[in-house]
Amino acid sequence: MKNAVTRPVIYLAILFIVVGLSSCKKTYLADGPLPVTSSPNVPPPDSISGWARLKALNDTITLLEEFNHTIYAASNNNTLYTSADEGVSWATLKVGNISDLSITAIKVFNNKLYVGTDDNGIFSSSDGGKTWANFTSSLLTYNPAGYLVGFAITSFAERNNKLYASTQGNGVYLLNEAANTWSAFNNNLPWIITSYDVFTMINTGNTLVIAAGVNGTFYHYDFDANLWAETLLPKWLTYINAMTLDNGSLYGITTEKKIIRSSDDGITWTYDTADLQATQISSILPQKIYTGTTKNYVLTISTNGKGTWIQQRDRNAAIGTSWATGQELLQGLRINAIIESNHTLFLGTNSGIFIKSIK
Repeated sequence: MKNAVTRPVIYLAILFIVVGLSSCKKTYLADGPLPVTSSPNVPPPDSISGWARLKALNDTITLLEEFNHTIYAASNNNTLYTSADEGVSWATLKVGNISDLSITAIKVFNNKLYVGTDDNGIFSSSDGGKTWANFTSSLLTYNPAGYLVGFAITSFAERNNKLYASTQGNGVYLLNEAANTWSAFNNNLPWIITSYDVFTMINTGNTLVIAAGVNGTFYHYDFDANLWAETLLPKWLTYINAMTLDNGSLYGITTEKKIIRSSDDGITWTYDTADLQATQISSILPQKIYTGTTKNYVLTISTNGKGTWIQQRDRNAAIGTSWATGQELLQGLRINAIIESNHTLFLGTNSGIFIKSIK
C-alpha cells in the first residue's frame, strides 16, 4: 500500500519540475537579447576594432539571414529590414500590426517569406512583405498545451520541398503549403520530459535533426519508421542551444558552454572545444555558432558581460583544433547574430549592424 500512495506523489513532483524547467527556458528565448549596459545618451561607436557600423540601421538587431542574395535583419519588435545590395541600402518591413512582436526565425521557401515570432505564431508573405497572412492555430490537437500561439518559433528547416518549423514548447510543425496551415509533426516525441522544447532544427541532408529537451536528449527523424528517434548527448541534464552544419558534421554548443561534434546525424558526439572562450556561468544568453564560406564562427559573451568574443576556425578542421586563432573581443557590443555575404561579415548587435571585409 505504501508504494501505491507514494508513486502518484512522485509522478506529480516530476511533472511540476518538468513544467518549471520548460517555463524558465521559454522566458529567455521569448524576451530576446538583453540590452548592453550603457548610458542611453551615449551613441554607439561608428567603428570598433576594424568593424564599421552601418549608420542607416539604428536598431537592435537580433537575427540575420540571407536568402537569394537578400539579407534579412530582424529587430526585437515587428520590424524586418532587407538589403539586396550587400547592406548599402535597406528597406523596412512591418510584420503584422503587433508592435511588441519579436521575430525569432526567418525563411524564404518557394518564393514566399515566412517569419516565426516569439508567441504570435507564423506570418507569411507572398509579395515581399507588403502584406502578411498569420497562422495562429488554437486547436488542441496534439498535447494539453496544444497550439502555436504562446510558443516561440525557434527555427525553420526545408527538406524534400517541405517546410518544417520548430517551437519552444510545442514540438515540430509541418506546413501544408496548399492550405497555408501548419500541423504537428511530433511522432514519438515525448512531451512529458520537455522534448517538445525544440531549441533548433537542421536538415543534415540525410534527415531532420532537432536539439530538444533538457535531459541530454537529441533526436533524428526516421522517415522509414515515421518517428523521431532519440539519442543522447555526452552529458545528462544538458541541451544544445545553438547548432550548425559543416559538410555533414553537426556542431552544437551545449549548456556546458562546450562545443560537441557529430558526423552521424547526432547518434554519437565528441567534444571539440579547444580554447573556447569562457562566458558568464550565470548567463542566460546562449553562445552562437555559424558556418561561413571558409570558417566556422563562435560568439561568446565575455565573462564580465561587457563585450563579445568572436572566435573562428577553418571549416573541416580536425577535432581538437584551437578556436582561438584570430579571435577578437569587441568591447561594449552585445552581438546577437553573425552572417557572411560576399566576403563581408555582418554582425547583428544591440547597437545596429557592424560589417568587416574578409577578402
